[in-house]
Amino acid sequence: MNLIEILDLIFLILLIYLFGLNNGAVFEGGLAGSAGFNYSIAAITVGLGILLGTLLQGEYTARYAKTLGTMGTIYGLILLIIQIILFYAFTAVKLPLSITQSLVGGWLAILIVEGTKRISENVSWLFLWWIISPFIALAFSAVLYKALRRLLFKLTISTLSTIIRISALITVFYTSFVLGANNVGFIAGAYSLSYLEIAVLAVFASLGALKAAGMSKAVGEDLIVVGPIGIISAVLGGATILLVLTYLGLPASLTTVTMGGLIGVGFSSKPRIFKSNYLKWVILSWILAFLLGFAAVYVLLIVLKPIIFFALC
Repeated sequence: MNLIEILDLIFLILLIYLFGLNNGAVFEGGLAGSAGFNYSIAAITVGLGILLGTLLQGEYTARYAKTLGTMGTIYGLILLIIQIILFYAFTAVKLPLSITQSLVGGWLAILIVEGTKRISENVSWLFLWWIISPFIALAFSAVLYKALRRLLFKLTISTLSTIIRISALITVFYTSFVLGANNVGFIAGAYSLSYLEIAVLAVFASLGALKAAGMSKAVGEDLIVVGPIGIISAVLGGATILLVLTYLGLPASLTTVTMGGLIGVGFSSKPRIFKSNYLKWVILSWILAFLLGFAAVYVLLIVLKPIIFFALC
């Protein structure tokens, strides 16, 4: 490994830790808190799910990463640094951030600065799915929530509690698996990671998820008040939509489909207790993820391009 590759791996480890800290709170924090199981168990489950998802199903979005074009080593390093700064900032203010949207935004900025004439036609298709996927998750999670409530309505409290705990842990694993297959698979394709490097990233994503409970408590606390069945329905519904997008070979955001699912559950439950101020910030973060990823990388590359050109000569 040369120096750039070593730095890539170091920054990827830091980014994936922040990714686990930020995105893990969207599903793992809410599920563990509502179902009452240990956060350490949840974090281990997250790491295992991400590892298996990336290794077994990550090829779909990894192939998409290859269609975007080649990325120079120095540019790839700059992209990672920008992502780390964005994730640190969003996590500090307890807002979820999409790693795929900010990465794609930054990558497109690199291609434009490099003067790439033909950018993948799949990008417009990807943007379309980014827009409509939260609404699909909203409808699907609402239907799922009503079905689960009807199915579990007649159970005793002790039986219901046991089912919720088991279902929540399964949902954490399933969601982590899908997250690995989609988001981490995309990163693995972009940076041509080996199986060992993917395993290392999964460990650090797990460590980030372990700390997620107190950081970005978006599910069930800061956005909307729902019970454990509602949280399971929202996360399970969102993850299922993300899995479909994975098989379509499209990297997408777990946070946006999960929040869409949570809003769907909220509209299906009574009383509806939305925290509208936080909802506005969450929606704004969806928009800003791509725009900030693009703008930050573009401006930095314009400023540093003469220096980069001199260093590469």
